[in-house]
Amino acid sequence: MRTINIIIFLSLVLLFHNEIMAQDNGDNKQIPVSLNNFLSNVSKGNLEFIANQFNVSIAEAELNAAKMFPDPEVFVGYSNNEDKILQMGQSVEAGISYPISFGNKRGAGIALARSNHDLSQMLLNAYLQNLRADATISYFATLRDYRVFQLQQNIYKQLSKLASADSIRLKNGETSILDALQSSLEARSQLTNVFQSMSDMQNASVNLMRLQGKSNFDTLDKPSDDFPVREYNFILDELLKNALENRADLLAAIKNKEVSEKNLRLLKANRAFEISIEAGYSYNSIVKNEIAPAPAYNGLSAGISIPFKFSGFNKGSVEAADMAIKQSQAILNDTEIQITSEVIRAYNNFVAQVKKVEHYNLGLVEDAGKILQGRIYSYQHGESGLLDVLNAQRTYIELQMNYVEALFEYTSALIEIERSAGIWDINF
Repeated sequence: MRTINIIIFLSLVLLFHNEIMAQDNGDNKQIPVSLNNFLSNVSKGNLEFIANQFNVSIAEAELNAAKMFPDPEVFVGYSNNEDKILQMGQSVEAGISYPISFGNKRGAGIALARSNHDLSQMLLNAYLQNLRADATISYFATLRDYRVFQLQQNIYKQLSKLASADSIRLKNGETSILDALQSSLEARSQLTNVFQSMSDMQNASVNLMRLQGKSNFDTLDKPSDDFPVREYNFILDELLKNALENRADLLAAIKNKEVSEKNLRLLKANRAFEISIEAGYSYNSIVKNEIAPAPAYNGLSAGISIPFKFSGFNKGSVEAADMAIKQSQAILNDTEIQITSEVIRAYNNFVAQVKKVEHYNLGLVEDAGKILQGRIYSYQHGESGLLDVLNAQRTYIELQMNYVEALFEYTSALIEIERSAGIWDINF
């Protein structure tokens, strides 16, 4: 009776097997997407990147606004010198004035606005570089999770076949109840790993959709490209030189210092000597007063208005702008040191990851697979115990998982070294 119960129990395991096979791709349909197409979709649809593009448009509008000339001032006045009572007549005056700055305030404003526009474009380029690198890492993280899911699923299939075979061997009296129960238990335990890896894979695919700005998650993208296998030969000195010439964040730091200098120039231009040129016209009607009559006449006037800039004695704004220049220079120096440090660390990490992948490529995984198949064959023919099979299987799983992780870490290190050096040639 107990043997029958074990057989029934093992049959239930096979039902679980059918269930997981039916969920092979999860609840969502997955569509293969290449890395190039994925990155193209990210650059076109990522909502954060689109939002940052408005900063460039805003800076461009501010540049156009800075090109405007100062507005002239027009004056119109009317005077009535008690014309009805004293008959002293009436007058109408009109005038125009235009400010002139000897500090070229308009030119300084245009230069500052143009530098701000260039800075916005550089910051956008830096954002795009980081977005491209982060999106690529997410792409290969999804590939890693998909590989892990496939691995966990294949291990489950092997354990299910082993449990099914043990149920038949138990019926024929070729194995013990404990061995049959143990193989069934291992299959059930592995099933939880399959469910978890499936969830990780689907969540990673959802993240790919988010990066592309897609809101429909009924269909998910699945990486179709493999981990890069092309040999990359990096030279540290060349990486450092390229980073200090092409890193968008360093160029932005240089431009930020320029913006600070242009801002100081504009402040000084606003404090420079200014005048307003004025011109006017007046018409005076006839004065009919008997004591002092006067004919109607036209009048022209011209003059210069000079403001007294007592505010110029307060140099607080100029001192603050000068401190901002020194601050931007310190930030620039720190950025250069940080970039150098990033490149060196990324290079060292990449070298280590290359060695790890080369170590796995020596045949560790293949040998572990051969040992596992040999242990299964020996167990099925009564030449070894179930424990030998499970130990070989755990070794095989561990090596497979570590190899997939090593491929992902190598790819991440490759992306980081190119990000740090300001280059990009990861194409398929």
